[in-house]
Amino acid sequence: MLRIVLVICIILFISGRSYGQTLPLDSLRADFDKLYGLDVLLNNGKKYFPDKNPIIGHPFWRSTDTFFADVRISGRTFKDQSLKYNLDKQEFLLVYTNYNGQQGQIILNTLVLDSVNSRDFSFVPNKYPEIKQQFVQLIYEGQLSCYISWYKELKISSINGIKSGYQFSDDFHKNYLIYRGEVHRFSSKSSFLRIFNKTERVSIRKYFSANRFKFKSLDDDKLKKLMDYCDEILI
Repeated sequence: MLRIVLVICIILFISGRSYGQTLPLDSLRADFDKLYGLDVLLNNGKKYFPDKNPIIGHPFWRSTDTFFADVRISGRTFKDQSLKYNLDKQEFLLVYTNYNGQQGQIILNTLVLDSVNSRDFSFVPNKYPEIKQQFVQLIYEGQLSCYISWYKELKISSINGIKSGYQFSDDFHKNYLIYRGEVHRFSSKSSFLRIFNKTERVSIRKYFSANRFKFKSLDDDKLKKLMDYCDEILI
């Protein structure tokens, strides 16, 4: 235990004294990894403790199962990490195995978390005050940008009209388009078209018609293709 504390203290001391001297710091991190099986940069967070209050359901994105994705922290990428996304707290949990072979969960430090990426999705920190969630799913980035924010609601549960506790809702999401520096929320064909000028609307309507595009069956792939088309026809 004393050895762990000593290694951490040396790392903190060196990083504070000389930000640009990466070799000694990287060497100490490598030694720490070899000894204890954890990377101090990746595991720079708080230990996760489940909510003690009885709540029906769970706060996680998609399910209670973990998903695998690449985590980028302070410019460094950690491949194929086991994660959960707590929508209620807007935090990513790292599910890890320590040097004793025991499993634990750490809340990743949101201040240094750059992105969470897989083949199917990408989450990045939200930089727009109009969007409430701390992280957003990146759909498209170009002349315009498109994001999805995910969240859950904590509701009062009741039996025969008598309050019996709380329960989490299913996953909810909102779609946002960043166009000409403004944040626009859209949920239907009409709300999407209102974002653009008259000339652009004509072209987008033709795209809807030619591709039999319907917002009710909108998925990430269709949304990406729509964004790509809109980016091409912008005036």
